[in-house]
Amino acid sequence: MSKIPTDLTDEEIEECIDGSSDVDMIRKIMTMEDVWDKDSTHINEENFAERFAYAIEGFIDADEDTPEWQEAWDNNYEWALSIAENINDMLHAEEE
Repeated sequence: MSKIPTDLTDEEIEECIDGSSDVDMIRKIMTMEDVWDKDSTHINEENFAERFAYAIEGFIDADEDTPEWQEAWDNNYEWALSIAENINDMLHAEEE
């Protein structure tokens, strides 16, 4: 049986992160209406990635409107896609 995002423990969420991030922030993002449809057992990876990248853009150490800033934002988006994929894999692990 599949899990839903709110079933995941902090430890399970931490397993989905390749690096270090705020589990509470991730939990908040993955339960947002445009990220998780309550009738579904997965999260929308692209919406999660966009929300995550915007949430941490204050940590980008470059001037906005520069190629360096955009590259960092893109890297954060890609990192978030990976986190979202891992979350969806975790949610569906018990099906296999």
